[in-house]
Amino acid sequence: MVKIKLKQNLKTTQKGYLSLESKLFIKLIKLNIDEINDLLEKELLENPCLEEEPIRNLNEKSLLPEHEDLDNETFTEYDENNIVDYLIKQINLLNISKKEKKIYACLVYLLDDKGFLCYSNEEIIIILKSQENIDISLIDIEELILKGQRMLDPCGILARTINESLKIQLDMSNNKNFELYCNIIDNHLADIVKKDYKNISKSLNISISKVKKFTDDISELNANPANIFYTIDTNTKDPEPEAYVYIQNNKLIVQSNKNIKQVRVSNYYKRMLSLKSNLDSEVTEYLKEKITNGTLLIKTINEREEMYSNVFKLLVEIQKDFILKGERYIKSLKLSDVAQQLNVHESTISRITSNKYISTPRGMLNMKRFFVNKINSSSEKSSAAVRDIIEELIGMEDKKSPLTDDNIKSLLDQKGIAIARRTIAKYRNVLKIPSSNKRIKNK
Repeated sequence: MVKIKLKQNLKTTQKGYLSLESKLFIKLIKLNIDEINDLLEKELLENPCLEEEPIRNLNEKSLLPEHEDLDNETFTEYDENNIVDYLIKQINLLNISKKEKKIYACLVYLLDDKGFLCYSNEEIIIILKSQENIDISLIDIEELILKGQRMLDPCGILARTINESLKIQLDMSNNKNFELYCNIIDNHLADIVKKDYKNISKSLNISISKVKKFTDDISELNANPANIFYTIDTNTKDPEPEAYVYIQNNKLIVQSNKNIKQVRVSNYYKRMLSLKSNLDSEVTEYLKEKITNGTLLIKTINEREEMYSNVFKLLVEIQKDFILKGERYIKSLKLSDVAQQLNVHESTISRITSNKYISTPRGMLNMKRFFVNKINSSSEKSSAAVRDIIEELIGMEDKKSPLTDDNIKSLLDQKGIAIARRTIAKYRNVLKIPSSNKRIKNK
């Protein structure tokens, strides 16, 4: 009888799991600047705890365009589909002083793309004084803003927050339950998003059917006043460069493209969470989750920008001769070379440079242009540089006696470039240059 021995092999394996932060970084690192902005736009819509941060630039020479003449009845043609033109046209028709018209026009140019006024009254006063030489008190600017919110269309324009915009729209509609609606807007927007009617009903001591009716009414309001002016541009856009390279004092300067939406976690919801005694446990958890997600997104985008900046600066430093002098001076470079210098994985460099562009003195360049293989292991010359030399040699040849591939090989040998004749033929075909026999026939 044959005894069969059963041998049990126990093998312990450890699986590596990526953290949520690592997964998000990998996702963001491969997106170009337009895709990042699309992602942020989506997050701003889906996460009520995120808000767009206004771009604060108080040092521009003038806020109003040079051609803006608010006293001129025959002012340039208005584009009714443009929120700025639409508002300026209304301001021109108002029976107010020239100074007030100019202040309102300035306020229009301070609106963000959603129609919100993202500057404090103190900042507005500084801007008006420094850029338009207009003096106005805090009380007067507040009165003008309040009047403008009720005079100008669309309703809710010049508001500073979604809450304020919604309440202005309700007030202008002479809503009979204005105070109750305001209570819902101020304290239960998160519940509206979650459709948590029970919590609103319990908090306000009203029936669920009334809550549904009130929240439906609020949902029909325009959360962002300028939304009705959004149009879809069907024209193909030029790629947005991830960075700009320019020459300053004979040096190449790399400036990352800052045209990324700046977002922040809303202080309103932070305060709401800190005063959680009045919040339902589900709402508290919901706000915690959204604030955590928003904070992580902002942190990861900042890490992406830092990594991109490091990669661009290194590439420009390595390939500065290519940028300044041309194709012949490009150095052989692999993804792994950059990855090794920055102490990151090669796949990270691949994600960063794939489908990305950089604006240089040589024009808009695809990031992949900075990576070129060597012609062989013994030469530091890149294939692109050798192709450029071959093209120049053929361009300078005797038209009656064109260079053969063997002749070109000999000339390259003299320059210290060892390359096979068949490789020369391949590069010549890439350059769409016919053989010497055909070139002599074409002369």
